[in-house]
Amino acid sequence: SDLTAAATRAMPSADSNPRVVVTTHAADGTSIFGVGSEVPLFYPFGPAVSSFAVFDMRGAVPVNNQEATEEYASTIPRCPPGGVIFCITNIPGNFTVPMHRTLSIDYAVVLTSEIVIKLDNGDEKTVRTGEYIIQGGANHQWINRTNESCRIVVVMVSAEKVKLADGTEIGRASCRERVYGECR
Repeated sequence: SDLTAAATRAMPSADSNPRVVVTTHAADGTSIFGVGSEVPLFYPFGPAVSSFAVFDMRGAVPVNNQEATEEYASTIPRCPPGGVIFCITNIPGNFTVPMHRTLSIDYAVVLTSEIVIKLDNGDEKTVRTGEYIIQGGANHQWINRTNESCRIVVVMVSAEKVKLADGTEIGRASCRERVYGECR
């Protein structure tokens, strides 16, 4: 539609630093703007690999809205146990993220380009700009088959391990330790 096309044109590129606006409360309870900023992208594995920006992370849910937000420069998005994280990931064109599983439920929106989600059973779905994802701890990989970077905004909420009918618990799946941290 024309509205979707206009929104897509207005979206900053996946290579730009995102701007975050923060609201909070004054001592008397009045709503005010907190310290917002442009968040620098973090390229922990070099410029040819995924980049990240963490906007907010809380160690427990429900959160305390009177706590100030912190800065998370140079942080790989990883949901804290019992907590929540708000971030973006930028997956470069013609790049595949290794198969992995997180201990979270992830609510995501593709902001630019498109991404293929491939599951460990081989099934795939393509998610395009403006479409939504609920990723419930499945073993998956992200595949960008386009020539442009794909920006995805994600809210990860800590989740229990998946428990099979026989009682077996499935935790994090194997993946490259250097890319995703505590994968097991």
